[in-house]
Amino acid sequence: YYTTKYSDVKMSVGSDEKKALLHFINNGMVEGRQGSDTFNVHTYKNRYVDLRNTYGNDLKSYYMHYINYGVIEGR
Repeated sequence: YYTTKYSDVKMSVGSDEKKALLHFINNGMVEGRQGSDTFNVHTYKNRYVDLRNTYGNDLKSYYMHYINYGVIEGR
């Protein structure tokens, strides 16, 4: 999904899934890129005021919250 959505990433990492994942973790999260078709960090941030109050503009923290808690909480 990630390399299909972002041609610049595809050009950089080719079809190497490990490199694509590392790019997403190290760059894509900070940039607010979408790593899957089922999660959009900007929508998540805008939907939950409690998270905005905690994380502000730290986009990577929203991804981590969703992974560690949001899915379980049904957010």
